[in-house]
Order: sequence, then structure tokens, then C-alpha cells
Amino acid sequence: MKANRGFDEETDVVVIGAGIGGLTCGAYLAKRGKRVKVLEQHYVPGGCCTSFNRKGFQFDAGVLHLAGGKESGAFQRVLSALDIEDELEFREQFQRFVFPDVSLESSRDVTHWPSLLKDKFPREAEGIVGLFDVIGKIHDDIRRLPETSPLIKKYRYKSFQELLDEYIRDAKLKALVSANWHLWHPNWRNSAIDYAALLITEQSRGYFYPMGGVQSIPDALVRALERHGGEIEYKTLVNQIAVRDGVAVGVKTSEGKRIQAKQVVSNVAARSTFLNMIGEDHLPAEFVNLLRQLEISLSAFYVYLGVSIDPRGVGLDAPETIVYETYDNTREWELLLRGEPSIPCFGIAVPTYIDSTLAPQGCHVVIVMTMAPYHLRNRSWSEEKREMSDTLIAKAEKLIPGLSQHIIVRDAATPLTYERYTLNTMGAAMGWAYSPSMFLKRLDQRTPIHNLYLAGHWTTPGGGVPTVALSGLKAARMILGE
Repeated sequence: MKANRGFDEETDVVVIGAGIGGLTCGAYLAKRGKRVKVLEQHYVPGGCCTSFNRKGFQFDAGVLHLAGGKESGAFQRVLSALDIEDELEFREQFQRFVFPDVSLESSRDVTHWPSLLKDKFPREAEGIVGLFDVIGKIHDDIRRLPETSPLIKKYRYKSFQELLDEYIRDAKLKALVSANWHLWHPNWRNSAIDYAALLITEQSRGYFYPMGGVQSIPDALVRALERHGGEIEYKTLVNQIAVRDGVAVGVKTSEGKRIQAKQVVSNVAARSTFLNMIGEDHLPAEFVNLLRQLEISLSAFYVYLGVSIDPRGVGLDAPETIVYETYDNTREWELLLRGEPSIPCFGIAVPTYIDSTLAPQGCHVVIVMTMAPYHLRNRSWSEEKREMSDTLIAKAEKLIPGLSQHIIVRDAATPLTYERYTLNTMGAAMGWAYSPSMFLKRLDQRTPIHNLYLAGHWTTPGGGVPTVALSGLKAARMILGE
């Protein structure tokens, strides 16, 4: 490639970051004939959707399943657009929610959950019907006409806790209704609208696991990119987006290479993109203020175990189990939000129930995880890491007796680990938070800088693999004018 006006090479589109959104965008543009170069600071593609290996065990670093798999409308559109449906195989799984004296299993029948709850709480039947009726209507309205919906207007600034309190009195029932933790915050910090939409969306789509582990997803996207002439460079950190007269014209890497591009797509954290790679001088003051005010989601703590025990032999037969040790975890959430290493709930994933090739014969992968704050009070994560790992293993051992005696491989990841490997600000699991104040405030994919676009969970539509893949497809189509 030729140099131009101080650049070392030039291309049509530079994509910063090989997360799912960036890879989808790059692959689609390459398929449409654009010269594309993806630059990734890590040595593998995928961002949060990566896997790593230890002594024959393959661990999924962050993403543990996909809502919908190929059956998800969003993800299906992406796979079809890239002609890679046949390159990925998904198998459906289920989740079990465990409480002190009851356990429930996920179902793709959206009538199953309210029917089950009415049987268990007959005195609350009217409230249950009313609550799930509103949840269903919110889900429909947010997809079709959010600007004109009376329900959206009523609940746009309310938390899911406030919605729950309108219809439900029993504290145990409230806990069961809100057992799905996938917005990563307590009910009083979750948007009523976003959480209601999540409950219907995830339940109806179901949970699916990709054969070969989650790394198979970005690997398929890289193959699609390269099949159409696109390029990807690993261990290449972009530290500057070149801007001239309000227009993005290329990037500069940490090693000093300058690449000219007609369009730039950022798949990295929004604050890093604008405040570090571009700088405030090139941005409207109100946009900079908005960036600083938007709320960032919590991070996570993961423990990765390679074990020589089959958890099914002691009764844990669900590929994913979400455990609540109390019906009222308010105190645990308050501690966590103050920066204490508290555990409001935790998850246990055993992906080898779905794909036995992820571990040596006769062994299993067990991943135990919980939400976590980026900043700890009075301690560092390096000091806390071992103790938090021990605590989660001890909690998991209550469901998998003998677990600690059969550990072959043990590793862990803190919020700082996720920040280091993915460059997500504060190790954020979902990008921006899904709080009431954040409703409809995710950044647009078009930015104040002309020819700079966003992909990933810091832009619309939001977090989750199918969703960020769709963001990449949308960004590509914007560039193409489709």
C-alpha cells in the first residue's frame, strides 16, 4: 500500500479492536469489496468472547453462552449476511436458578414462568398476571414504537424494583421473578424497561453454547474477513485516531505506524476512543461532558477450574446454575456497590456437559463467577484475588461435594484482568450500565467525528454477543450507505 501525506500505508477502512462488533463490521465490509484492516492489541480475536487453554482444558474467558444462538434474530441476520451459518454449531442448554428452598429451570415458553409462579404463590396470582402482562407489552413496545408508547413514557426513568413493587408484595416472589442477573446490577439499579425486555427476549430465545467453545465465534468471523481479502494484525495497539478538520483520516499505532483510511471504526471503549485516542480539543464540550457522566456497568470475577470429577455424579446436572443463597441479597449488593468483595449471587458453568472436547477425557471444566466492582475499598485486587477465589470455590463445593479435592487446573480473573486483556474501561462487562438514567443514552454509531463509527457494547443496541454483532453489521451498512 502506498504512503500518503505522512502515512505509511493506506486502506479503505481501519477497524480498531477485534471484538465481535469490530470483526462483524470488518468482515461485511470486506465482503462488499472494501479494503479492510483490523488492528487488535491482544494475540487472539474476540474481546470478551475468547477462550484460553491450560493443560488440555479450554476455558471461556467471559462469555458463557449466547441467547438464541443461530435462532436469535439478530445473530442469524449477521451469520446470513456473512454466509457463515454452516461454520458454527450451537447446542441448546438450560439454566437452573437455585434458591434456599426452591430451584427453577429456564424455559423458552414465555407462559411457563408466570404459570409456575402462580402455582407457588396463589395469593399473588393477580399481581403476577398484571406484572407479566406489563412486561410483555414493554417488550413489544420497545421493539416497535418506544417514542409513542405510554408504558415506555411511564417507566423510562423507573427501576425494575419500582415496577415489581407495583404488582408483587411477597419478598420471595420478587426474588424469583428477578432471578435472571444478566444486567449485572440489583433491581433498584436496573432499568425497568431494559430488564423487562431482557426477561422476554432471553426466555423466548433460550440459551445456546457454541461447539468448540466461544472462541469458535470470533474465529469464524476472522475466516470470513480474510476470505474476502480483509487483514487482521494482532499485538497492535492503536493509541491515536488521526483527525483533520473534524474528519477521521486514519490511525497511529503504539509503535509509530500510521495508517490512512477513508473510514475508521472503533470497537474499543468509548472513553478510550474519544478522550485518549482523539482528545477533547477535537470534540464538542457537551459530548465530552456526556461521556464523563454516563454510567459504566460492573465487572466480574471468574474462577476457572479444570477438575477430575463429574459434577453430575453429585447432582449438579445443569450446564449453568445461578445460585442465590438468600432471598434478600440487598446487603450483599450494597456492600459490593461500596467496593467490598461481596457476592450477591454466583454462577456455575460446566460447558463440558455440552462439549466434552473442552477437557481431557474423564475431566470437566467448571467456571464459577460473580459480579465485582472495579475499585475495592482498602485492598487491591492482587491482595483479594486468592481469597475471593477460595470463597467462590467453597460456595460451589456446596453444590459439587468434593470439588476442591479434584482440582487439576485453577486460574482466576479480576476486573483488572478484563481491563488488561479487553481494554474495556474498568473491566465493564456490559459497556454502559442498564440503569434507569441510562435508558436510550447509549452512544450513536455515528459520532461527532465525521467518518468515525462505533461498534460493540458501548454503542447501540447494547451488550451481548448477538447484539454487538448486530452493531457491527449496522456500522458497516452505514459506511456503505445501505
